[in-house]
Amino acid sequence: MKGKKLIIFFLCLILASCMPTPPKPRQIQNSFQIEKPFDAVWTAVIEVFSELSLPIINIEKASGLIVTDWISFDSSKVYSYMDCGDLSALAFNQKTRRGKFNVFVKKTDEKNCEMKINSVFETAVFYSGGVQTFPCVSKGALEAEVYKRVTEKIK
Repeated sequence: MKGKKLIIFFLCLILASCMPTPPKPRQIQNSFQIEKPFDAVWTAVIEVFSELSLPIINIEKASGLIVTDWISFDSSKVYSYMDCGDLSALAFNQKTRRGKFNVFVKKTDEKNCEMKINSVFETAVFYSGGVQTFPCVSKGALEAEVYKRVTEKIK
């Protein structure tokens, strides 16, 4: 009986070591004050989305909101944008990492705006029997890049 319990214990230990470790929550900057009028900031955001060929699923100037569809990221940028935790236990499975985000531009007064960028990231792991997704967290790099590109447009 002791042998069976020992075997079960080791099997559980092995299975637990094969599970991915979720990413730790992060504090990032996703809200930016911009000292330019709303129309200038809105136009710059639209230009940036166009230049980056971002798939927009919703755009509404009156509310200041732009929402993207899911975007698959190439391997050169993916690790700077998101942390998906430790997926080394799933090393032999094909993985894709993707994200979507929204940009909210709010007029604070006649000459100033606030731009807020909210992002959601995930990784999809493909098995022979299907797909499993795991949530990832933003590292703040995507938000900083969008902010930088927008402010360069309105200098």
